[in-house]
Amino acid sequence: MTTPVGRITGLLAPLLLLGACSWDHGLHRSTELLNDRLQARLAPDIAAGSAALQPAQNGAVVTLLGNSDFTEKVDAQTGTYREVRASVIQGLLDPSLIHIAVADTSSLTAEQRATRVRNVTQYFKDNGLALSLLPEGQAPVVPAGTPAAAAPQGVTITLLLDCPAHRQPNNWNYLPPIPSCH
Repeated sequence: MTTPVGRITGLLAPLLLLGACSWDHGLHRSTELLNDRLQARLAPDIAAGSAALQPAQNGAVVTLLGNSDFTEKVDAQTGTYREVRASVIQGLLDPSLIHIAVADTSSLTAEQRATRVRNVTQYFKDNGLALSLLPEGQAPVVPAGTPAAAAPQGVTITLLLDCPAHRQPNNWNYLPPIPSCH
């Protein structure tokens, strides 16, 4: 004879597993979208050798290569200035879904590396990403199973998606919706 608890568990278990799978699928799909957007936005910078992009299991790692003061370069095709930090921001998804960690892995002096990290961090703050930035020195939590490919030396910007497990119901528009992964 089956108990009421057993019946409820039997009915709810498949739904919970389905929800977990769809959440994981949403994270995977959002990670692919993030990497596709970054690849598109950073393509000229990658081709010019001023940036590198590495996909991660739940985000991406962008490495800014070369120039330590991030001076703007004129894009010959459009007559405009290219700013690699702006390209990173333009490639992001909803900033409330992303945690950003900035570090410098170059062989410059400690003072130069700290200046470069402050420069990128301040640029992100000035452009509305202050709440997405992890405190300086706090390493991002990279999930197990992420390939540990050696990133090139430079300023690394680690972008990690943090997807809520459940999307907030509409609530008749009384509360702002909580963003979720696709």
